[in-house]
Amino acid sequence: MLIAMVATVPVVVATETPTDQVPDESPNRIREVKKYGISAAVAIVPFFGGSQSGPETLISDTNYQDTFETGHGLRLEGFYEWTPTRRAILGFIHNQWDGRFFRGGAFPNGAQFDDFSLTGVYIGLKLRFRQDSRLRPFFLGNFGIVRLSSLDVTVNGSEIPYWDSTYREYLDLGAGIEYDLTDNVVFFLDARLELFGKPDSANPPISDATGASAFPITFGIDYKFQNH
Repeated sequence: MLIAMVATVPVVVATETPTDQVPDESPNRIREVKKYGISAAVAIVPFFGGSQSGPETLISDTNYQDTFETGHGLRLEGFYEWTPTRRAILGFIHNQWDGRFFRGGAFPNGAQFDDFSLTGVYIGLKLRFRQDSRLRPFFLGNFGIVRLSSLDVTVNGSEIPYWDSTYREYLDLGAGIEYDLTDNVVFFLDARLELFGKPDSANPPISDATGASAFPITFGIDYKFQNH
């Protein structure tokens, strides 16, 4: 009697990891590159010293931090990540500073400054590090165009035009940290140096000013859309 023996050979099917995914090699590793997303952030925006919101006189300088309170800001962004660590940004910004009563410079008897704001759009780049961790440091930079608001001052009960509304260049550079709450939701905190060009004087020489520098502290949230 002949006994036929049949050998079974296991079949191995090779699968490929999708090109838009990162292998899950650790619990904290970013499991998937979410390419598109939106971001919203709020900020406190104090001015740096040295920027002049009015002329220098024998009485005193007229600095932005003398004529305006610490401001607040809002940012809205859309972004595209072409790698897990590189992000292109298109953003909208609005900052506002409440005016102060200032005595000095061209106003020895004092003047009440109106509120001041900037509103604009920008493009930028964000570079992130420690891809394998949920907590990551980053650097960023943005460049754009902003509209500076017009402004009056009140002296002895009379309003005097001070600055005309104008468009100026805008730049910010910063660094911070971000934390992945989930695969789609990220919290971030950063500090920036913010620069913008000088307002147009509506009443020279008493309202001649320089561009300004500020130091926003920003807290925000990213939402990354699922890839399809």
